[in-house]
Amino acid sequence: MPVPAKTVLIVDPDPYTRALLADQLSSTGYEVVEAMDGPNALLRVRAGGISLLLTELYLGTGSDECLIHAVRRDKAHRKTRIIAHTHRASDADREWAMRAGADAYLIKPTRAQRVRYVVTRLINERAPNSAVTPTASSPMVRRESLDSALVDIEGGALASTSCIVFGRAWWEQLSLAERKSYRRRAKAARVSLRSDSVLGNHFVEVRGRSRDDVGLSTERPESPYRR
Repeated sequence: MPVPAKTVLIVDPDPYTRALLADQLSSTGYEVVEAMDGPNALLRVRAGGISLLLTELYLGTGSDECLIHAVRRDKAHRKTRIIAHTHRASDADREWAMRAGADAYLIKPTRAQRVRYVVTRLINERAPNSAVTPTASSPMVRRESLDSALVDIEGGALASTSCIVFGRAWWEQLSLAERKSYRRRAKAARVSLRSDSVLGNHFVEVRGRSRDDVGLSTERPESPYRR
């Protein structure tokens, strides 16, 4: 009896990227399904049958956490392998992905051969014992505005915050005095501000820090599929 094909869920807002990855993986024998956003992807994962999740990095689920972290916190799908596949190449983004629960981190554009290798390696190997277990303090949270995020941080409600990310278009509409005021408050609260063209203009993402927090350690054995 033939062995059923492993199913890979590709999650990316860009239809061209999804089509390209689907072609690369289906030609290798994987069954491929797609989702364009976090909420639909999470529904598909919870429906069962997904062996590996290949996803863009910062995708929300409609609640206060990202897609990777939501999958990892679900006991029924904790063994699902996850690859963060993104243009973001900074150490901070890589660290955040690993803290959220990614098994591997690939930077776009990625050669087809490498994508197939990483997917095959992760699906076929046993989940590493050293995998990071997500904690209550590791998810990305959202606030409706930069002001509300800063108020929470200043009041101690988000004490572990290290970075606030918001829509670039919204930021560019502010006056210089307003930007200066936000920067001054952020500096006083010891958090960094970063604009991002991918994010919507009416909410911000607040990302926690891992430094000095043993529970969020990302020290794991190096593997050939880690870039």
